[in-house]
Amino acid sequence: MDITSFKKELKSHLEEKIIPFWQSLKDDEFGGYYGYMDFNLNINKKAQKGCILNSRILWFFSACYNVLKSEKCKELAFHAFEFLKNKFWDKDYEGLFWSVSLEGLPVDVTKHVYVQAFGIYGLSEYYEASGDKEALFLARKLFEILETRCKRENGYTEQFERNWQEKENRFLSENGVIASKTMNTHLHVLESYTNLYKVLKLDDVYEALEWLVRLFVEKIYKKGTGHFKVFCDDNWNELIKAVSYGHDIEASWLLDETAKYLRDEKLKEEVEKLTLEVAQVTLQEAFDGKSLINEKVEDRVDRSKIWWVEAETVVGFFNAYQKTKEEKYLDAAIKTWEFIKEYLVDKRKNSEWLWKVDENLNPVQMPIVEPWKCPYHNGRMCLEIIKRLN
Repeated sequence: MDITSFKKELKSHLEEKIIPFWQSLKDDEFGGYYGYMDFNLNINKKAQKGCILNSRILWFFSACYNVLKSEKCKELAFHAFEFLKNKFWDKDYEGLFWSVSLEGLPVDVTKHVYVQAFGIYGLSEYYEASGDKEALFLARKLFEILETRCKRENGYTEQFERNWQEKENRFLSENGVIASKTMNTHLHVLESYTNLYKVLKLDDVYEALEWLVRLFVEKIYKKGTGHFKVFCDDNWNELIKAVSYGHDIEASWLLDETAKYLRDEKLKEEVEKLTLEVAQVTLQEAFDGKSLINEKVEDRVDRSKIWWVEAETVVGFFNAYQKTKEEKYLDAAIKTWEFIKEYLVDKRKNSEWLWKVDENLNPVQMPIVEPWKCPYHNGRMCLEIIKRLN
């Protein structure tokens, strides 16, 4: 497949598959978007609505408008914005709740940095699409909350009670450990601050962004390995030996996006060298000739293929190709897209992508929509390739 066909396919996939699917989940009665669809494509209209899903939908439709200039997408983004500000925003203690009911009543009032970061990401993108000053005000407010209430010497404390009292970081911990610091949460703070700085070139946002980049370079990256630490204690000591190939390749291109705004040339060079090392190692260790395997925890290798991992693989390898002009990266990006089309795009009508296929490429019966399954990774994959090839 040549580059022109690659872009054309992703654009039509976005316009004909992903956008219509998420539009169909719009809740016209209570606001926001329905929060759950099972593997058999049954929508549970009574399911809770998660803030991660809602803020990612807000980002997605806003970004679609910013790239495609579709007025329909701007309207769909407005629908997500109204629900976010009216139902997820805590009017007593500020910040965003973890989840609300179908009608928008608070269900889980936990405050997590991960959720606040996606709030900033969605709100800043929506501000760029709409010019709505209220969206910008809320994005700034969330930024201030993270910097004043959550930031510590070594990064961000991740999980809090409703009133911002610290609690154990159970929501972002896995594999039997409670990690007080995770690469995943910090990556999405980095991405959200980059987006906020892109639309609002303020010095306090820049300083926080540069500080976070240095944290990645000095503490989160395992020098010379091509990997980032995943689950850590307060001092970024690993709690478990884990490699998340999806997070590695995603971080490789997101850090490059941030590097465009860095004023310190030495730091910029360091980031660009590091991200290429990550892409090289990911290609060598995790690309099996068709797509990316998921992860390695201790000595257990998980060879299943997961929707978000493959979407980030396409962007990460295409980004490495743009940096180096080495065909091996372009080849890997296109092969991953071919794999996605064959195995992860759900061929059934009124569906989108499967959550994952096992190592024998059989579909795993997991939900098509739930609090984490959203249009952010695969929608962004399409938008990134369209933007980069325009």
